[in-house]
Amino acid sequence: MHGWRPAGLLAYLLGPGIAEVHRNPRVIASWDGLDAGWQPASTGPGEWDLELGPLADALHQPVVAAGLPLRPPPEGGRGYVWHCSVRLAAADARLPDAQWAEIARELLRDAGIIDPTDGFGPRWVAVRHAEDHIHIAAVLVRQDNGARIWPRNDFARLRDSARRIEARLGLTPTGPAAGGGASAPTRGELAKAAREERLPVRAALRAAVRRAALGADDVASFVERLETAGLEVKLRRGPSGDVLGYSVGQPADLLASGDVVFYSGSKLAPDLSLPRLQRRWASTAGLQSSRSSGTRVLTRATRLVVVGHQVDAIQHGAADLVTALASTAPAADRQQWHQAADLAHQLAPRTGGPSTAGTELRVLARSLMRHRGFASWDEVGAAAFAAAMAHLFVELAELQQRRAQTRAELAHRARLAADLAERIAALPIPQARRAANVQHEAARTRARAR
Repeated sequence: MHGWRPAGLLAYLLGPGIAEVHRNPRVIASWDGLDAGWQPASTGPGEWDLELGPLADALHQPVVAAGLPLRPPPEGGRGYVWHCSVRLAAADARLPDAQWAEIARELLRDAGIIDPTDGFGPRWVAVRHAEDHIHIAAVLVRQDNGARIWPRNDFARLRDSARRIEARLGLTPTGPAAGGGASAPTRGELAKAAREERLPVRAALRAAVRRAALGADDVASFVERLETAGLEVKLRRGPSGDVLGYSVGQPADLLASGDVVFYSGSKLAPDLSLPRLQRRWASTAGLQSSRSSGTRVLTRATRLVVVGHQVDAIQHGAADLVTALASTAPAADRQQWHQAADLAHQLAPRTGGPSTAGTELRVLARSLMRHRGFASWDEVGAAAFAAAMAHLFVELAELQQRRAQTRAELAHRARLAADLAERIAALPIPQARRAANVQHEAARTRARAR
């Protein structure tokens, strides 16, 4: 995950947390080998009363020297703050800080982010605030000349490194992908995206198709929304003339012949195949999306997520609502909402009929999408919903871990999604974040009382 706010990420990692309470937050490794020497000084009796200034200033130094912004620029783009969480399976033995520190260094090296022989590489820290996981935060700016660092294919390299570490330490192995997961971009797609500083084509198409599907009722309105979004659309018809499938492409993504590269819905993600989209539309047919305020929609959605429904029964609806929020969020935060939406859809099950709560969440999502969200962004409501989703993802991770070891990859994705949702919930201003926590805890209390 990438961002622009080193100090904001530190405040989250060393702060109280949202979905899970952070306990004894501490720095366990750093770029210069001081490791715990960078632990912020205590400023009060609480475990989160820490003076973050010196560490934040140290991470900011190469950024400031290079003249880079400390907040997202108006034009957006990929941030220089690189963040990765590393979590053990529930059955694994807990590791000491020193071993976690070595794991952090190994992952960063294998991902191509640091070179142990280069004393001017990026500044980074590893933070631990729970027994089962750590976070690694790196500022991808060289210390000597201020050049940006662009690691290539770091996600795949991290997976390979994690598997080697798991085998060496006897940890639960990362299983194969499962669920509704989207197809990974090819090496060529990643290289082209890196050259042009944009999302890989399939990732961008997947997000656009999900937005169009969420606001559509049928194939005709779906195609209309895709074309309005500027995409090329081809329909595959049977002998009877019925539409059997579709494919989409970006007008600027061309083959050597000059033809547009098209991708079928099922190649973008299993849940975007036409039959599955048609089942989704059928599940909400006849249900009207209201013009309720964004605040009312988010309040109701948060309650549906925390009220204690079966996780499987609401995953699809909850994922749709995250997609709607990704389209209406402020520009500076939109990338993280889109990442959360993609993970949420990957985690949703391939099978299973709609539940009442899941269907209502989908209707609420359509309400936001069709009426373009809020007159103004509801920071408190969005933070409370993100916190609720973080809890949902944690429950899902535990569920997948219990079901079978072959589901370990889904459990890992759910943990990543929980961490990301926590980050999103931490984005609003402090007053909004505190209010979101109060609102979320009140919803959980009401749910337990039912």
